[in-house]
Amino acid sequence: MTDGGELSDLDIALYRALLDHPDAQLSQIAQRLGRPIDELDKPLAKLTEIGLIITEDGDRYRAVNPSLAEVSTLGAEELELSARRIAVEARRAAIRQVTPDWTRAARENLGEAAVEVVTDPEARKNVLMYFAEHCQRELLSVAPGRGPGGRADPQTRMANLYSLSRGVLTRALYQHVALRDRATRSYLRDLADHGARIRLAASVPGRSLVIDREVAILPTTTGTAEQNTSAIAVVRERNIVAWIVANFEQLWAEASPLEELLDQHHTEADVDETRLAILRLMSDGEKDEAISRRLSISVRTCRRHIADYMAQVGATSRFQAGVIASRNGHLDLPPTT
Repeated sequence: MTDGGELSDLDIALYRALLDHPDAQLSQIAQRLGRPIDELDKPLAKLTEIGLIITEDGDRYRAVNPSLAEVSTLGAEELELSARRIAVEARRAAIRQVTPDWTRAARENLGEAAVEVVTDPEARKNVLMYFAEHCQRELLSVAPGRGPGGRADPQTRMANLYSLSRGVLTRALYQHVALRDRATRSYLRDLADHGARIRLAASVPGRSLVIDREVAILPTTTGTAEQNTSAIAVVRERNIVAWIVANFEQLWAEASPLEELLDQHHTEADVDETRLAILRLMSDGEKDEAISRRLSISVRTCRRHIADYMAQVGATSRFQAGVIASRNGHLDLPPTT
């Protein structure tokens, strides 16, 4: 079989030849196929392995009914898979038996204080997942800088996606700078695809998460100035939570939807990448006509990019523009997409 699990053309041709000429010897089958007999070793092994042929009298092979081959070769595997499914369901049921105890302990450990500070890393993850599981109506989040695009803050990512999977209304605020990071752009698109509403602003306050407008989770630190420890504060005091929500709504009203900024970013990125390619080719000594052919743009567009860049950096000649581009590291920039 091929890597995709299908029979090769030679496998099928061999099976058909055996089916049409059940009394032929292997040498005769090889002759009919126009192949050396040793080229049939692998196809024979494949067809035998999956039960489509069986050996008879040493030099003869007989084609087997595909339905019979399916039952005889896959029956045992299907029974094994069925047993494994039963075992998995039994294990899931056993795990879920203690879910109420975990929920009770989490609630007791969090307590009902107006502000509870959680420092232990594992406990912080449990807190986030606890509220992700118990959020019923709305999740509001604010994230300055880059988001949890992959390596950073995977717990927040997990909590957001879990809430979305349960139909919780999710609104998230990020900074414009987040779109500069490829992983963050991918993460934001992922959230949006799962139903989150996302907007971006020029600046936002510190990170926050508000659950059902009743509980806010804020990052904080504990310890001395010399030895700070990351922590989260679980805030239940109604006036503080209301103030956080009011700030969120004001920022939300002034922010731009993700879809608009992604379209704008894509256009700007295309121009930036084109200009970068022009600068690199220009630094290699290519003429405008050659650059335009390489990049499939018009000579006029090529020259406009060069003129715009010269005006941007204050260069009076193409040579000076090349020197400035090299000195400022513009030629070393990675592609923006």
